Order: sequence, then C-alpha cells, then structure tokens
Amino acid sequence: GLHNIGVMLPYAPLHHLLFNHTETPAYIMTSANVPGEPMMITNEEILKNLDTIADYYLIHNRRILNRCDDSVARFRNNELAFIRRSRGYTPEPYDLKGKYTNLNPEFDNLNILALGPELDVTFTILKNSKAYVSQHIGNTNKYRTYEFLQEAIKHMMRITKTDSFDAIACDLHPQFFTTKLAKEYAEEYDCPLIPVQHHHAHGISLLNDHYKENENNEDNNEMIIIAADGVGYGGDGNSWGGEILYTNIGDYERTASLMPQNMPGGDLCTKYPVRMMAAILSNPNSDYESEKYTEDYVKELLNNDYVDSFQHGSIEIKSLFRQLETNLNVGINTSTGRVLDSVSTALHICDKRSYEGEASMKLESYAYDYKEDDTLEDFPIIIKEYEDENGKRKVLDTTAIMRYVVDKIEDGENPNKIAVAGQKAVSIGLAKLAVESAKEKGIKTIGATGGVFYNEAITAHIKEYVENEGFEFIQHINSCPGDGSVSLGQAIVAGINLK
Repeated sequence: GLHNIGVMLPYAPLHHLLFNHTETPAYIMTSANVPGEPMMITNEEILKNLDTIADYYLIHNRRILNRCDDSVARFRNNELAFIRRSRGYTPEPYDLKGKYTNLNPEFDNLNILALGPELDVTFTILKNSKAYVSQHIGNTNKYRTYEFLQEAIKHMMRITKTDSFDAIACDLHPQFFTTKLAKEYAEEYDCPLIPVQHHHAHGISLLNDHYKENENNEDNNEMIIIAADGVGYGGDGNSWGGEILYTNIGDYERTASLMPQNMPGGDLCTKYPVRMMAAILSNPNSDYESEKYTEDYVKELLNNDYVDSFQHGSIEIKSLFRQLETNLNVGINTSTGRVLDSVSTALHICDKRSYEGEASMKLESYAYDYKEDDTLEDFPIIIKEYEDENGKRKVLDTTAIMRYVVDKIEDGENPNKIAVAGQKAVSIGLAKLAVESAKEKGIKTIGATGGVFYNEAITAHIKEYVENEGFEFIQHINSCPGDGSVSLGQAIVAGINLK
C-alpha cells in the first residue's frame, strides 16, 4: 500500500450539508468518469455508465459547460508540489511580460498554442505575454479525452479572444495524437509547427518559476536540469527519462544520463516490471559482478525466485531472452521510472502495474516504513563514459545498482532497508552526474523536474548532495514537476525560437 492518502476538505456549503444530515465521518468522493476518460457532464451519462462504480451520485439540473477537475497537490519535505494544477488555479495566466524579450524581442507579441505530451495533458495558449495553461485534460490516447482537448482549446480561444496563432508547439514524438493534432492546427492557421523535446520542455517550465530570481547567473538563461520520469521521446528517437541536460532556454544539450537499457516487449515492461528487471540484470555493458551475472545465472534466478511475477511463467522467461538475443521488439530506454519499478518488483512489492506509477509509488512507501538509522551505504555509484552514434556522454551504471539490490535480497537483508538503499543509489547517481555537468559548464544552478520528483526521499537526497557540493538546487513552485507543465515549457521554447 501507500503511506499517504489524498484529503479534500469540505469547502462548499453543500459538503457541510452532506455531513450534517448523515452520520458518515468521511466520504470517498471523485469525479464522474471512468479511468482515462474525461468527466461525464450530463446526468443521463452518469446514471447510465457509473451504476456499477458509485454508491451515490451528487447531481444537479444546472448544465456543465466546461469540465474542470479538482487540483491535486502534495507536501514534499514541507514544500508544496502540484500533481494536478486545475480548478482554482486555471486559467489564471503566468505573466511573462519582459521575461524573454532578451532572447526574442518579439516574444511579448506572439500568439502560440502548445499541445503538451500525450499523457496527463494540458495545453497552453501564449498571448500578449500571458501564458494561459489549461485545466487537466488527461490521456489523449483515449478518443473521448482527445475530443475534450479540442473542445477545451476552442473554449480557451473564446475566453482569451484568440483567433489566430503565430506558431503551434508540440512534443517531439511523431506518433502522439497531440502531435498529429498540432499538425492540423498548423495547417489551419497557416503557421509553423515547432516540436520541442519532452524533457527540455519540462526543464523550461521549471526555470520559468525562478527566472530573474536566480542570483548566480548574470543573464539567468542557463541551467543544468535533472529530468527524471517514466518516459519522454528523446532526441535520438529512444525513450528518455533519466537525463542530465544543459539548457540556455532556447536549446538544450544532453550531457549525461542513466545507462541505456533494453526494454523487451516495449510497454510490456511498464505493466510487468519483472521484464525490465531481467533486462537490466542481463545488460552486458556493466562490469559490476559480470562474472556472476551470466545469462544462465539470471535465468536461474528468475525461474527460482520470480517465475510467478511473469504473466506466462518460465515460458515467458525463455522467450524474453530469445527476444534480447535477436533484438526483436526491443526498445532502448534511460528511464528512472523503469529502474525504480525494477527495484520494486525485485522486492516483490509490485509485480503488475494496475495504475500509472504504481510500482515506484509503492517502493517509496515501502522505503518510508524503514525508520532505523543503520541504512545501507555501500551501494555502487559507477559513472562511465558512453559513446554512440549521437556522441559521447557520461552514464550511471544502473545495472550495478540492480545487481546490488538482488545481492542484498539473497543475503537476507531487511527488504525495507534495501528499498531505502535502492532509491538512494539512484538519487546520488543522478546528483553526481548533474554536479559533474555543472562543473564542466561553469553553471551554479541545478534544477529538478519530472514525475520522479514527487518522491520525497529521492528529492531530499538529491537536494542535499547538490547543495553540499556548493550548487543552488531549484524545484517547481507554481508549475507541476510532472507532465502537466510540459505545454508551458513548449510554449516558451517555441516563442523564443520563432524569429
């Protein structure tokens, strides 16, 4: 389970009436939608489609014209972090007047529509130096959510009195539905289409929260970004998610990352993280205990200790290694989320994902339960040079971390203690990569962005390491660490580069 829950205080008179006329101490209240789809807005829809889910309905005869989910936030190390910035905060704009005219003198006069990524989507309309970020839209790989996105854009254009755009911004991923929609809008409004790399957009939404406040850089245009999440389409066409980026706002450079790992079966590794764990343990590019972790040893380990975690048991283990050998349907990723998922499944915390981020979230809670001071500190932090067709960079050997975790499990170490060590190893590794990049670039500010930074322990470990090395560590303030702020970053990058 999880170590925290979300609480909504009764903020409306109607809520008080509900409690006054019943003896129920608490209600589980949620919006009227099925997972992955937008809220239903007619009573007929609700009564027809939610009869097997809800015990009670709170309905009204007043028409709903515009959906807007509740905002969600959590406190992380006594600091507020938005998970979903929606009702109560949108569409109040970010005032960008004069912030980016040093990079593009025309910035304050531009009209730009940015469509975000594909999951946890928001969109942003940049108009007259004000950035209007939409309410939470959701996952646009669902058709009804895709329709809702288009309806919400029309509504925002109407209330902001926007009838044309100078550019349309979108994610770099060519197959996202939002990318396809962006192309349609670019044709409709006869304007340029500007794709923006996912983690670059993440980082710029973070930098915008601090722009002109950071005293370390004269122009405040440069930063080292630690971008840690589940997935984002990379500049090399692979899945990124454990990246160290240098940015001067308008552009970025990938200076370091987690070690590339095979992803047999692609998205199957996110649903069944034991597949990802098997691939990480088997990576031949790691020298850490390589004599022990032969293919035969890993197969034996999986068949003895993890066979029930595979959907099809030992047959699947055999076919997985055949996949790796033939490189058939095997993606490449540098995702922090996939490494944390693998630690989670190694400890049998979560063998099958039933909702987004489940394995990593349960790992955080499992580690939280360990209250002793005698933590494991002998985990391997191995940083090595890596070169591919896109050039050289430094990488963190996550196979070494994964093998260390499995070794400790075999030694009979306290599993909660191992969970703490697994999280800390990834944290310190990312922090070391970022500090080394900052030193090489002569930059004093390191920022943290991406869904992994909802994790309280990981954020605290990285913050402590970075600050102890003499660097300024910045986090999101008004925007979301997760994908809800990607559209804001896209709009800013597009505005700077549209000349």
